Amino acid sequence: MKIQRTILDQRVACLTLTGDFDAFAANPFLEQIESLVQSGTGHVAVNMRLVLFINSTAVGSLIKARKRLRGMGGDLVLSEPSARVKETMELLGLAALIKSHANDAEAAAALRANGHEQVDVPADNAVLIRFNDAAQHKRYAEVGGMAKMASLEENSIAFLAGGETSLFPVGAAIKAKFRLPLFMRAYYFDFPCTIRTAERTKDGIKVTAEFGDIVEDDRKAIAQFVRDLRLLREEARGGS
Repeated sequence: MKIQRTILDQRVACLTLTGDFDAFAANPFLEQIESLVQSGTGHVAVNMRLVLFINSTAVGSLIKARKRLRGMGGDLVLSEPSARVKETMELLGLAALIKSHANDAEAAAALRANGHEQVDVPADNAVLIRFNDAAQHKRYAEVGGMAKMASLEENSIAFLAGGETSLFPVGAAIKAKFRLPLFMRAYYFDFPCTIRTAERTKDGIKVTAEFGDIVEDDRKAIAQFVRDLRLLREEARGGS
């Protein structure tokens, strides 16, 4: 079997398989997956339109690959599965577990949509917020100026604050300073952010802010923390 690898972006890759996907091809396929994982690409679409035969060992390698990718916060889906592949997946009751899509573009879009899953952050971590606009920051400080982290994604943070939603206009530039005690003992992240949403909840105003220009080491650290916490919670639920 031939395997062609295409990197669609830094988060999504496509493996196009050609030929018989059998026991002899299972290990080379898993080696490709591991290579992608090591390079930091965690979402993989497997194009199987040219696979005319697939056996149980090969299906097992798909399941192993999906488990490996999901362990680092990614996922695996199928693209353009051939009639034989579809039949085999349905026969084994795996069609619902490993999703199939009509083409590479749809598969990649589905992976990207799942790629920023947020994780609720344990403990009441304080978030220090400072508005770039002095007048806006004064209004915020007048209602207490305190916020608590609600959730974290690779590229954004959500926090709960007091006051009204009007205190957090969409598009406003802020700086968010916070710690992750479960990840780093005495390190403060201090990120420029842009407010994307603000909505009232029973716990206060929930604000989502997207990270701006931050150093690569900090971005990698946040991504690793999100993956670690997601994996721990999946393990606590018995995996999936």
